[in-house]
Amino acid sequence: MTGATGFVGRRLVPGLIEAGYAVHALVRETSDRSSLAGLPVTYHTGSLEEADSLVRAARAAARAGTPALAIHSGAMISYRGTDRARQERINVGGTQALLRAVGDAGFERVVHVGSIVAVGAARATGATLDEDSAWDPFLEHVDYVRTKRRADELALESGAIVVDPGAIFGPGAEHSNTTRFVDEIRRRGAPPWVPPGGLAVVDVDDVAGGILAAAERGRAGRRYLLTESNWSLLELFTLGAELVGRRPPRGALPRWAWLAIATAVVPLDRVRPLELLAPQGLRLLAETYRTDSTRAQAELGWRPRPFRSTLERTLAWLDGS
Repeated sequence: MTGATGFVGRRLVPGLIEAGYAVHALVRETSDRSSLAGLPVTYHTGSLEEADSLVRAARAAARAGTPALAIHSGAMISYRGTDRARQERINVGGTQALLRAVGDAGFERVVHVGSIVAVGAARATGATLDEDSAWDPFLEHVDYVRTKRRADELALESGAIVVDPGAIFGPGAEHSNTTRFVDEIRRRGAPPWVPPGGLAVVDVDDVAGGILAAAERGRAGRRYLLTESNWSLLELFTLGAELVGRRPPRGALPRWAWLAIATAVVPLDRVRPLELLAPQGLRLLAETYRTDSTRAQAELGWRPRPFRSTLERTLAWLDGS
């Protein structure tokens, strides 16, 4: 497994162990393993940027027993233009190297964890995308979108099972963008004006459950979207404000105005690369991600919890952290 110490991975590993798997995890030298402390995990030091380390880990797992399942949930999430080359190496090159390594080692099944950005944004008002929607390349200039799309394609071409979660919320990820979103509302309330886009959302524990269900019941070479519901950013900020007893936003900025802001920060980003306000990230906040998870629910028996309860759990965790 790659990504075992990440936001989703630390939820998934206990489920794999409970299901009877002997877990081998590829981790970087600097990875924090404390979230998996006490669990019977065999660690292999390496990186998605080091193809040789993937080969060594896959062969070691194969020597330990029948290599039934590989789960690839490691990736680089960044919207900074300075990370373009590294995202290509990790998200595309790393996926290609891992697929080759586990294939050569004789693994029976592979589950690749992608993102709904690989399916696309819904440019048409009210459009809802599913696994078979035609790809619209209008966001391929966003490095994260392009590299995750290519990684999905490589996985599907190889016969892997692909799961594409929406925006993942839940307790336990101090530095994730979604946790920052919830924490900002908790501490400062909603801003008066919010971006015009929208998100398909899902609980982190339900993503872990969906990956395990895909490993057990998914069909090779098939994609499954893991999303619970679809919200405009205005609706999300309004719900968050309601849950913390603060004033809701006044409205959403027009799309043209938000895109003008994203364009205006480009010169600053070239001088001093931005992180939270990176132009590519701002550009995505103008888009609406609206998806349908009927296939995952029908074929995998996947049942996500209501998103309101996810926000409530996240707020409770932040209050106690």
